[in-house]
Amino acid sequence: MKKLSYLFLILAGIIFTVISCSDDEEPAVNSVPPTLTVTPGSTGVAAGETVTFTVSASPRTGATSVTVTADGQTVSGGSYDYTVDGAATEGTEITITFTATDDNTPPLSTSFDATITVGKKTVDVTDPTVTDATFAANTVYNLDASVEYLFDGLVYVEEGSVLNIPAGTLIKFKKTPTSSDATSSLIITRGAQIIAEGTSDDPIILTAEDDDGSLAPADNQQWAGLILLGNAPAEKDGATELQIEGIDSGEPRGLYGGSDPADNSGVLKYVSIRFTGFALNGVAGDEIQGLTLGGIGNGTTIDYIDIFSSADDGVEIFGGTVNIKHISVAFATDDDFDFDLGWTGHGQFLFALMGDETVGYDHSGEWDGADPDDATLFSAPNIYNATFIGPGTTASGRDKAILMRENFAGKLGNSILEGFPGVGIEVQDLGDGSGDLPNDSYERLTVERDGYQVEITNNTWANFAGATDLNSLVKASSGDGGYVGQTTDVEAELADNNNKFSATGILTSVSRNADGGLDPRPLTEDTEVATVPAGLDQVDYRGAFSASENWLGGWSSLSQLGYMPSN
Repeated sequence: MKKLSYLFLILAGIIFTVISCSDDEEPAVNSVPPTLTVTPGSTGVAAGETVTFTVSASPRTGATSVTVTADGQTVSGGSYDYTVDGAATEGTEITITFTATDDNTPPLSTSFDATITVGKKTVDVTDPTVTDATFAANTVYNLDASVEYLFDGLVYVEEGSVLNIPAGTLIKFKKTPTSSDATSSLIITRGAQIIAEGTSDDPIILTAEDDDGSLAPADNQQWAGLILLGNAPAEKDGATELQIEGIDSGEPRGLYGGSDPADNSGVLKYVSIRFTGFALNGVAGDEIQGLTLGGIGNGTTIDYIDIFSSADDGVEIFGGTVNIKHISVAFATDDDFDFDLGWTGHGQFLFALMGDETVGYDHSGEWDGADPDDATLFSAPNIYNATFIGPGTTASGRDKAILMRENFAGKLGNSILEGFPGVGIEVQDLGDGSGDLPNDSYERLTVERDGYQVEITNNTWANFAGATDLNSLVKASSGDGGYVGQTTDVEAELADNNNKFSATGILTSVSRNADGGLDPRPLTEDTEVATVPAGLDQVDYRGAFSASENWLGGWSSLSQLGYMPSN
């Protein structure tokens, strides 16, 4: 009897074990969830655009069908369209949850989160005629180098937008717009960017509608010029948000200035700007420069820029912190390089060629500190390795090569100035003389305040009419009440800081004709140079060019139009 009881217990245990194993195996098979694949898993599109997701799903073993939903809506046909709200803010991330559920008992599900990042709309601009209506805000616009564009009127690239201009693009500007605008211009507004990155083989050219290769330096005022506006600091009369000159005060797209020194307005590289200087508002005397920079930050790249034939300044910088390199200005009728309203960036490898007309030209450099003279923000740029060629020693009606005025506190070093009719430099003395406030450049020259002081160091002044030494290069500055500044301090600055005088020219050759005779490289490199401030390139020669390299060759207007050799 005991044996039977024992055998019964063994048999019962075996049966229980088999049943238990069977119960364990069935859930293991059915617990495999359905498969779900969604593409793209993540993407970025502009507000108002539609994303099409491709969806595939398979049920688990034992199930016969699977249902897919996207945020609770049934997906059919293997695809799902999602349209981003047209008012969605750039940078917003949208999550869409896809769920696959099969029909087995109990049903199992698989989920996947797809993401959409709201970005900018992208538009390829293929119509050769571009007007202000072409560009809207928060959009990326791509030009095509195979298209010859005609910009008609004042064309604004608006906040949040990016204008991409590929290497080799030719853009012409209509002289008489079809709109009510007085002229044509390209204006990059605050918060917008231009990415115009040409190459030495394929520069980007911005020029006049009638430029067929026959226009001469006197054929300026064909269009206004290129304007960039940014959010970097600038100041005038206590205001830090300013309207760029020439644009109506009621046009908010003409504002510049802010509090972001690192603001990025994009890239200008290997860009040639030709035959500019027409007033945006049509008022004579209010012409726009070849290149105007208002409140541009040091996140912006400005390098290898060529400006040919401007009826006003070549480059004018209003405030900002932008750094500029390899800039050429030829035949500008006012100042070649004009700074004002608190520019604190660097300028290196700057070249200027003045025309030899007897009237109309002003300075190679008019460098203003602030407006008014005692403004909190003042210009203090570092200008090194410039080569400025004046109008010739016989030109009349000219003033001086360099004017440092108002509260300017910058530096000029390692540069060459040649071929002017007389005065080399004036450092303005407004006649205050109190010493209480550095409200003019003369005080900045004699006293270092808050780490700023005018420095004129390691420059060569060559072939100035009537000059026999460094002292004869200096002009006295008349200030309020007929006060005459003490030129002896400026003379001492030149003498004590390795400035040199040459009665004859030191450049290879100077020509203002399209005869290939212009070569702005020095005959001999002068290796006595000052140490440049941080952020600049330390080179062992004075001027914008070494004796062996001409960075204008091939791509610039001076080279392409025959004024200098191509190499």
